[in-house]
Amino acid sequence: MNGRYKEYKLDNGLVVALQNTPTKTIAAKLRVNYGTVHEKKGEDGLAHFIEHCLVTGGSEKYNPKKADEIRTSFGYSNATTSIGRTFFLGEMLSEDIEKWLRYISESVLKPGFNEQRVEGERKRILGEISEEKSHPMYPIQLEHSKLFYRDHPRGRFVLGSEEVVRNASLDQLRNFHARGYNPTNMELILAGELPDNTEEFVKRYFGSFAPGEDTRIKFPKLSPLEIKTVMHRSAPERLNIGNREESSAQIFITYSGPENGHEDEYAVMVMNHILGGDTDSRLFKKVGLKLGSYSTSVSMNGEYNTGMLQILSNVPAIRINEAVEGIFQETERMKKLRLSKKLIEKIRKLAKFGVAKTFESNDGHIHAIEAKLDKGLTPESFIKGFDEVTAEKVVEVANRYLPDREEGKYILFVRDPLKL
Repeated sequence: MNGRYKEYKLDNGLVVALQNTPTKTIAAKLRVNYGTVHEKKGEDGLAHFIEHCLVTGGSEKYNPKKADEIRTSFGYSNATTSIGRTFFLGEMLSEDIEKWLRYISESVLKPGFNEQRVEGERKRILGEISEEKSHPMYPIQLEHSKLFYRDHPRGRFVLGSEEVVRNASLDQLRNFHARGYNPTNMELILAGELPDNTEEFVKRYFGSFAPGEDTRIKFPKLSPLEIKTVMHRSAPERLNIGNREESSAQIFITYSGPENGHEDEYAVMVMNHILGGDTDSRLFKKVGLKLGSYSTSVSMNGEYNTGMLQILSNVPAIRINEAVEGIFQETERMKKLRLSKKLIEKIRKLAKFGVAKTFESNDGHIHAIEAKLDKGLTPESFIKGFDEVTAEKVVEVANRYLPDREEGKYILFVRDPLKL
């Protein structure tokens, strides 16, 4: 954040974060701390349904046709639903910020729930659910999610239940909206060429709404995996119809890791980069160059107080066993690896590059502000986190989190086009 960053709160509880940048456009995000985790029994899908209705359904002030006209005049307009939040996004020329604030405040806080448009969105959502569940990866993701997240809210299906969406009444939608859509429960983030009177606009279009319940929640901590699960599934859609022997299989190895904000987080990021971050990584050399994997990656996701570490590799189907063996060989080597200061310094430099790149766009500024609001994370603290990682700490977290093939607790999922 540069010296023109400002963060404050309206009397009704709306958190506002403003960042001026030397651009000609503005990126905007309105975050409502209300998502699928707030659905009660029999409401599966209402959070996502509401999002659709607020985007295209108009408001008390604008009918759907007028709302469409306004919304499509911006450079970008969209919304998404997650487990704990619903997001309303916009990008526009600086001259349009007042129009966007007027439009989004009316649409989100005073929706019209036009019956004809709601019915149209109902059909679209049912189509979206059908498309998602028709994808070959859906049953795999569902099974994997149940195994890893178990009863944790992170494993919920955001799109919801077809039965609930099909039968939801206008009154149900209005009641669900009323429980969580209020300024007390929101953050408004703007980054770009902000006019001098932006604060006046924010107060004008959001300040008159009454405060309400704060539904922000602290998610329970996900307990580590307690068992090893190995699954070998057929993946006929991955079959190379021209040459069966040249088909590509997928290998997923998932294991427990640190949640966001954990003291091990930065060391694990360094470990992941050494293991599978680039063309100098252990897995690229072992599984890529030697076994023919075109794509191998290592990732970490610590959102919602869960910690997931995962290795994903697309490998020749005829070499699945070799690839699995090779992956575990490299994870074992990581536990004993003597890391040079030069390698650690290279990764620190890449982290600094990532921070610098983030601040080269308004969207990047938005993400940085979110990290500050949610985790107290600043660019300086992010860089400091990497600066404090030592070679010894990387080996320590490798021994703590990387699972042993025989005795470890992990999920091994193989999607094999040659399996009948």
